[in-house]
Amino acid sequence: MTQDTLLPLSKFIGAKFSLSDASPDFALDDDEAEFMLEILKEVDWSEPVCLFGKYTIHQHSAWTDGGNVGIFDGDDIVGFYEGPNLWVDPRYRRLGLAVPLILSAAKLRGGSVLPRDFDTQGYSPAGLLAHTVAHLQTLLCAIKQGESIPDEVLREYNIHDAHAFISMFGAKAIEELTCCKPLKA
Repeated sequence: MTQDTLLPLSKFIGAKFSLSDASPDFALDDDEAEFMLEILKEVDWSEPVCLFGKYTIHQHSAWTDGGNVGIFDGDDIVGFYEGPNLWVDPRYRRLGLAVPLILSAAKLRGGSVLPRDFDTQGYSPAGLLAHTVAHLQTLLCAIKQGESIPDEVLREYNIHDAHAFISMFGAKAIEELTCCKPLKA
């Protein structure tokens, strides 16, 4: 993310979204995901755009809404963010893989996870947590990389100086944080 695309959490997840609106009904179930995976096997994926540990993030432009990404373990797609749908293979859950998917989609969508023409989208409780963690990780990675954080973003966290994050989380934790490494501009 850049200074221009590092948005406050409210804009990152959708300004009209209310935390009380999170519902398991918004979760993409594994059967729906299997159907989507069959379609995604047929699209032309880009070269890797980001490296996250041993996993690579790829994008495709098979349809017009853009910002669609998949996370791969070798040649196998193990998660995706398609339109408003985020999903990670059950065997790969709890590894933090939703975060690079969310951040890659947001970067491609101009800083927000919302697909074009969306004012808001629904979140399952787990999805809301993943998006909130992804937003916070964006801030911590920006600090790690010596980038500035816009005042509007800091205000939403009730912080006046980005160095307060270092005090909160510790310099060592920020240094050890895995940030998505872009592979092409």
